[in-house]
Amino acid sequence: MDQNRNDINTYIESTVENKINSMIDVIKDNNENNKNKMIYQYTLHELYINTLQYMIDIINDISDFLSINHKNESNQEYREKLFNIFFKDDRILYTGIILIFLSLILYFIDGVST
Repeated sequence: MDQNRNDINTYIESTVENKINSMIDVIKDNNENNKNKMIYQYTLHELYINTLQYMIDIINDISDFLSINHKNESNQEYREKLFNIFFKDDRILYTGIILIFLSLILYFIDGVST
């Protein structure tokens, strides 16, 4: 009886491991394909997911950036490092999307307050 359980457990573990590895390969392939896409080739769902991931990455990068002591850097170097966070790894598209949303929000706030 214990041998059958061990065989079943081994079978389940190998099956699950194979499925997870195949899913990881598919995810890696999808990410590689996304880097070569033009803006009109993205779906709204991909833009939404990538924008959310962009915001998470930006928050993490800025928190790492602010945790480092920058006393020995000039203002120019400080600004360049900060701007590199927003524009590295094809983040320009998502930075633009966030800026458009922020400008629309500010526009409507200004319109309501006047």
